Amino acid sequence: MTYVVDTHILIWFLDKNKRLDPRHYQILIDKNNNFVLPAIVLAEIKHLISLKRITVGFDEVIGYLGESDNCIIYPVDEDVVEKMPEGLNIHDALIVATGLVYKNILSEDVILLTEDEEIIKAAVLPVV
Repeated sequence: MTYVVDTHILIWFLDKNKRLDPRHYQILIDKNNNFVLPAIVLAEIKHLISLKRITVGFDEVIGYLGESDNCIIYPVDEDVVEKMPEGLNIHDALIVATGLVYKNILSEDVILLTEDEEIIKAAVLPVV
């Protein structure tokens, strides 16, 4: 299965934070799953680090992603911007739109890993 990973899920996973849902943890450690990380997630992480709101270092994030064989970073491109759903803030809309674009690329289901209430309520893609 292919999952699109939201910012907090990745941060909590790398930080070993107890707020990470055990289901999300099990999905993230399963080497049979593939993960899409929207580029906006990296931008959000860098911003949160600059505000000192998270303790995970940017080098740690990049190092983890560089070692991962089952995760790709997907850019904010014209297709992503075109697919942005209305009603979500720009960050959430770009994350959901990345999932929509990747769903079209694969021609199969893509699931969002998030705990963001607005993304869940939007019901654009399936969510765990």
